[in-house]
Amino acid sequence: MQIDFLVEEISPQAALDQLLPRLLPGHSYRVRVFEGWQDLLGQLKALLQGYHKRIFREGQTDLRVVVLLDGDGICERRKAALEAKAREAGLRTKTTAGPGEVFHVLNRIAVQELEAWWLGDREAIMAAYPGVKPHHFKGLDREPDAPLKPNEVLWSVLKQGRYFATGKRKTQWATDIGRHVDPARNTSASFRYFCEGLAALR
Repeated sequence: MQIDFLVEEISPQAALDQLLPRLLPGHSYRVRVFEGWQDLLGQLKALLQGYHKRIFREGQTDLRVVVLLDGDGICERRKAALEAKAREAGLRTKTTAGPGEVFHVLNRIAVQELEAWWLGDREAIMAAYPGVKPHHFKGLDREPDAPLKPNEVLWSVLKQGRYFATGKRKTQWATDIGRHVDPARNTSASFRYFCEGLAALR
């Protein structure tokens, strides 16, 4: 199976480079990076129409598309927009597929941002950055998807461990933490939902 991932910026690509060899063993994949969510959404309908042609006219029936966006506080609106684009292109999504039906598009939202996925695995953060200790998480919401700005929460934790005092490095975080993430222990609901969706691809 060939799986194409469409993401809004470089940090999700860095994350997927670490995660996908473990989440999709034996499958081929590639990641296309856009210049923000507006760029991705603006091109999505035409892109999906192209995928429809490849799948149904050219016979690439083993091709699947995964679209990953940050929620940014408007998760339901983002998900609805993604589903509408797929519907307009004539492609079935996991949401619209019936029991046992094959779907070609998987739309997923990182709630509220990709950094919530890292907050869902505190052991991975501490493995990537040993200066971070358990007490640096004191007072944080145990639900990693709850904060509106998880990147700010993560940055605060990292600064307490004496990392990144001069600024955020989201792509580096995705690479460093992503390589240590254990999907089985991750408590981010949106990350687990993402993993479940990938597991359903066939």
